[in-house]
Amino acid sequence: MVKIKGPNPFTPWEDKPGNIYGRKDESMIFKAFVNAAGSKQPGLLVVTGIPGLGKSSLMRYFKELAEGEGMAAPLVKAEKGENTEVIVDKLYHETEVSPGLIGGKKAPENFEELIKKVRLDKRHFGVVFFIDDIDNMNKADAAVESIIENLKAVWGKRNISFVVSSTRELKAESDIVRTMALQPLDEQEARLLVEKSLKEKKLKMGEECLHSVMADTEGNPRLFKGVCRYIYDRLRDDEKRMTKGHYLAYLPYIMSMLSREWFGRMYQDTPAAERDILLVLAKNEKGIHVSDIAKDLDKPLGPVTALTRRLLDRGQIIRIGRGKYKIFSRLYAKYVVQRA
Repeated sequence: MVKIKGPNPFTPWEDKPGNIYGRKDESMIFKAFVNAAGSKQPGLLVVTGIPGLGKSSLMRYFKELAEGEGMAAPLVKAEKGENTEVIVDKLYHETEVSPGLIGGKKAPENFEELIKKVRLDKRHFGVVFFIDDIDNMNKADAAVESIIENLKAVWGKRNISFVVSSTRELKAESDIVRTMALQPLDEQEARLLVEKSLKEKKLKMGEECLHSVMADTEGNPRLFKGVCRYIYDRLRDDEKRMTKGHYLAYLPYIMSMLSREWFGRMYQDTPAAERDILLVLAKNEKGIHVSDIAKDLDKPLGPVTALTRRLLDRGQIIRIGRGKYKIFSRLYAKYVVQRA
């Protein structure tokens, strides 16, 4: 009897927040942050990283850790263009369903009122507010500055802190701010992810396949797991090894799926002038200086620099040196060339 390989183990999301990979250092940093918050030392933790590095998953994991330490932990996601009043209102309504928190009769209108009005029951040591994708907010930097100033005002008085995530770098300079810049998976972390995912499948991934997928995804967790998932989809039921041959043979299918699930929308939402820059970067795998991009496009350096910065803020490119950039993964670079 042919054994059916069963459901795909490379799920696009984690049903359990604790099932994340390669974040031991981040967990240690966060636990110290929570301990400080519980000791009336308020702070702001800023989690940054390009799309696919797992910011949202890490926020959910941190929420779980905070609750495990006896903290209340309301979490909201900022949508495009929302202002401070909307975000504060969302956080306030989360306090109504979050164990340990007692809100006031009237919803607060700003971070100052939120921090002053929220009260804890006797079973909890403090509160950590989570705002995912805060850079989607209208005037996000001003919102961050307001959070910082109001946390300073309750230093030594309240057991309260904030954690926010952002694709772009935020203007958040203060002694009470800690920044956590997420990094891609390294090869060892990727190998452990694969081994754990395939443990019950009696299936393995060959070293050449792992190296090839890592090289093309550059360790981006979402992209790496996505490629593994697509390879698994195409395997025959009786196969026992995922090989580089499978990866290369299924690459057209993989690119098609990435286009539908991720790359297509990201590229479509990019203005034409920025796409021109993307194409130049896509043709220079090892990266290129912004001055050379301007020369290639025969355009003034100033506008090209500004547009390149927008691509950086969107997370489509990464900085690899002073004035030097590259596309965040080879697969997206391949897609950009195909579209162009």
